[in-house]
Amino acid sequence: MTSELEIGLYIFMLAGFLGYHVISRVPPLLHTPLMSATNAISGISLIGSLVVAGANYSRLSTLLGFIAVTCSTTNVVGGFLITDRMLKMFKRSRDAGIQGRRPWQFDPRVLLGFPVLIVVFLVLFYWLRQPAMERGTGAGGALSQAALSYFYILSALLFILGLKGLSSPKWARKGMFLAEFGMLMAIVGTLFHSEIVNYRWIATGLFLGSAVGAVMGLRIPMTAVPQRTALSHSLGALAATLVGISEYVRHGAALGNVKMTTIGLEVVIGGLTFTGSLMAAGKLQELLRGTPITYRGQNQSNFILLAAIVASLAYLIFIPSAAWIFCVMVSLALLFGFLMVIPIGAADMPVVIALLNSYGGLADASMGFVLNNKIQIITGSLDGTSGFLLSLLMCRAMNRSATNVLFGAFGKIDAEAADPAAEGKETVRTIVPDELVALFESARSVIVVPGYGMAVAQAQHGVSELAKILMKHGIDVKYAIHPVAGRMPGHMNVLLAEANVPYDQLYEMEQINPYFAEADIALVIGANDVTNPAAKNNKTSPLYGMPILEVERAKSIVVLKRSLRPGFAGVDNELYYSPKCMMLFGDAKESLGQLFAALKS
Repeated sequence: MTSELEIGLYIFMLAGFLGYHVISRVPPLLHTPLMSATNAISGISLIGSLVVAGANYSRLSTLLGFIAVTCSTTNVVGGFLITDRMLKMFKRSRDAGIQGRRPWQFDPRVLLGFPVLIVVFLVLFYWLRQPAMERGTGAGGALSQAALSYFYILSALLFILGLKGLSSPKWARKGMFLAEFGMLMAIVGTLFHSEIVNYRWIATGLFLGSAVGAVMGLRIPMTAVPQRTALSHSLGALAATLVGISEYVRHGAALGNVKMTTIGLEVVIGGLTFTGSLMAAGKLQELLRGTPITYRGQNQSNFILLAAIVASLAYLIFIPSAAWIFCVMVSLALLFGFLMVIPIGAADMPVVIALLNSYGGLADASMGFVLNNKIQIITGSLDGTSGFLLSLLMCRAMNRSATNVLFGAFGKIDAEAADPAAEGKETVRTIVPDELVALFESARSVIVVPGYGMAVAQAQHGVSELAKILMKHGIDVKYAIHPVAGRMPGHMNVLLAEANVPYDQLYEMEQINPYFAEADIALVIGANDVTNPAAKNNKTSPLYGMPILEVERAKSIVVLKRSLRPGFAGVDNELYYSPKCMMLFGDAKESLGQLFAALKS
């Protein structure tokens, strides 16, 4: 006889295998929407939270379940809303001039009606359940169990089809509508669960989570998508941790070895993901400094801390009644997540965000094993696969290993490198907007290279307007996108799509590099390390071996940048001292405004 654990493991592996084949076909153009979508789907932890919040196990379990419902609902509503906002922006050149919404287009704010529908179902179930419970049948009979199973099967199918739609911008939004409907089916199906007897805290958590998620999904600007994603990871991980704590408090010494193992993995992975994601969000929001925060013996102490967590879990597997050991293990996991992220520089945030996405998926899958919920195992496996694949792609784009990213403190700038006086050690050429206008007059081909500096200055709309002016004058314009330009995979694509840049003008690194030799002007806006020729020429450089955009091959190079200060790698960009390179110093948005004025005159 096959045990429930074996069935769960089979489902986890098969879902991961299927997820690999589906997610690996998502183009780099849609990597940011992919991460946002999987983050929303990982909000399926909501269905486990609903049971804990509504089952009246104990006051503590109800409180923990209520908080988990609120966190998970925030992920679901906010994640799907912001994913739809991003996908709606991607247009082809022939569609870029179409203004207004077509009659059949979906308004993402309709998603806010999901909680209303769920509340209606809550009231209906509560009203119908009372007579049934008086007759002794309850809502946990054969009908409700069959309905629950079919709803979950339908949801799993819709989630996979939704991710499959992300293989093309043409079908991406339609795919997400399927995933959203699948989430609704899973939530409604959970309301048939036989253990739910109280809907008061469920309704309150759904309302609060929907309100917060709506604000995050509709109001947060696209430049802040990385920190929003990191914050969502923390909320999802917190929900998984709270449900795991609730299950341990309920069963304690009665837990078997297998159940204790799954609960331990759930709270450990969830705990370190919670605090690690908060640290990542703080760095991205510049509440913490972006450079690595290091101290002597840091890696050794982190490994000792990790060993203590593993030892605590091993002890609990054999003696689950040791509640104080459980508290120590959870506390150490929270501390480890904090210490794991602080030595990682902002340059490595694309990898960190992807890894945290993977950890969040594993925590969700662990919750599925704890609650014996197959749909959570499936979605957790899909989410974990997505994050793992994206982190590998980001490491490959930087020619670095995941170990180097996590423990290398890459991006720590030495005092000598950060000294402004060192900026004058070599001569650079400068240019003013009037001179740049004259340079454009003789150009026939321009390649725009956006970087994080463009995002910080919020200059993407100015870049788009400049490109439109150049194209009106018969100049061919292309955009070169490096995989790690920005603070999460595909971030530059989203920012340019927000500025109505058609996605067929966006070229990935392998596609655009052959065109640089033919370009009259390479216009670099805030991109630093991803254009540094030292990655190819200087074996002593920390960037050596990293694939870069071959900007130095263009006939003329113009860089919009505030100063000559090094990028996050902490090294000077050799490109700036090339005879072909000219620097237009200042805030990118202000520099583009001056350039527009010069063009008009």
